[in-house]
Amino acid sequence: MLDRQREVLLRALQDSDEVVRQAASAALEHLEACADISALQRALQSADRRQRVAAVYALERINPPQAGAMLVELLQDQDPDVRAVAVQAVGARQDKSALSSLVRCLKDPSPAVAVHAARALAHFKDKRLAPYLQAMCASPNTELVCACLDALGEIGDASSVDAGIGVATHSNPEVRLSAVRMLGRLH
Repeated sequence: MLDRQREVLLRALQDSDEVVRQAASAALEHLEACADISALQRALQSADRRQRVAAVYALERINPPQAGAMLVELLQDQDPDVRAVAVQAVGARQDKSALSSLVRCLKDPSPAVAVHAARALAHFKDKRLAPYLQAMCASPNTELVCACLDALGEIGDASSVDAGIGVATHSNPEVRLSAVRMLGRLH
């Protein structure tokens, strides 16, 4: 069946309409990528960090049916760069089944992973996430605090007012700025 699809798409690359040609090109790229999911799985097992990070990006871009489970599994990878990219991909997908895994990433030993987790959680706009983000506002990592405040502002849960007020006089001006912005978004 894939051969017939590929054949039709290859013919469509010669269509007289440019939009059809572009769509055929994108569809062909997607079809080829999905057909080669086993190559992505092998790349994710590689010892080469760049190859693994590239495989995560490819997995997000082609979005095969098994991508969600594969990306959630990568949230526990040994390499913090792979975890950081996987967190971003999971957030972009907004797969609610991954919420608990993303929340755990707020406490990741890698500051970059934790910051990306806070940003990813903002995509969900789920008020149930507010307590987890509020708790992280006490972190010594100011970038994480800012990301959590931004996420809380995006979520828009009025229960977050105290978290914003609590850091509005922080010694770091970026934290104060994030707190003020977050407080301005809540009603």
